[in-house]
Amino acid sequence: MSFHMPTYSQIISPEDYNRINTDEHLYIANADNFIKELVAKEAANFDKPIEVIELGCGPARILTLVGQVKNINLTGIDYDDNFIKHASGKIKELNLPIKLICGEVAGYKHNLPVDVFYSEGFHHHVKKGLPLKSYLENIYKQLKTGGVYILGDEYLPEYSNNHERRIKAVMWYSHIISNALSSGFNYLAQEEAKTLLDDLSENHDHEAIKSNEQIKLVLENAILIEDSNKSGSLQMAEKLVQGLLDKISKLHNTRLIGDDSVDLSRGDYKISDSVFRNEIESVGFKVELVKRFGPVYDIGSVLVYLLRK
Repeated sequence: MSFHMPTYSQIISPEDYNRINTDEHLYIANADNFIKELVAKEAANFDKPIEVIELGCGPARILTLVGQVKNINLTGIDYDDNFIKHASGKIKELNLPIKLICGEVAGYKHNLPVDVFYSEGFHHHVKKGLPLKSYLENIYKQLKTGGVYILGDEYLPEYSNNHERRIKAVMWYSHIISNALSSGFNYLAQEEAKTLLDDLSENHDHEAIKSNEQIKLVLENAILIEDSNKSGSLQMAEKLVQGLLDKISKLHNTRLIGDDSVDLSRGDYKISDSVFRNEIESVGFKVELVKRFGPVYDIGSVLVYLLRK
């Protein structure tokens, strides 16, 4: 199974990855803690340890948090060897009994039936079509009857076509970038700008490679777009977004510049709640609970789903 995903450790260090997601992003830390709460509630229903798997554990950003939950056998899997090495060090430092596996995430086969799968920010990296269906079916089949997939991710407002999706994506990223810049989190703002440009190209223009000029444009326009949203002028915000998309298009680039942090795609492709529900319900999952972390419906949010088999 092949996915359009870079090796994250080529473009960001484990320390920076953990810091900007946990300490600087507006909503992710709250979603992480809620995932931990949901895992703990599932574990409390059993007399013996349950099997829990984190998909895309990265450099143990959430793994060490969930590892504090009692009555679980916890396994983390990630395809990035450098992240797994960092995770191993963190686990040893905290003396947590967590098993780590470096391997292909979406096709992972556990040696026992699974009670809980969970992930945060992994789903939007899986390519649409057969890879997505295969990954969801693989998780569903390995879960015990009544088992759950706890899935956290960033979601866009609803859209009816790809052009609308791209506009909504700029709205959401501008919200995150603007707040990062206002807080002095410049590294996070730059990473989010790069990720937005990757998102705009994914499933739209596979040859496009972001450029420094495009990144600068995103950073310069994010605050203006967010301010329009805050003032309640959605029409003005959308006009600004369209202007930004036009400028990005005029700077269309297909040449590598020799900087991995720019050349490599993050493989992001954000979707809406209704699109996500169609994906997971098609393989049999039932949405039992949804928790929202974020602003309002016309901007986007981080959502955590409890999906029951």
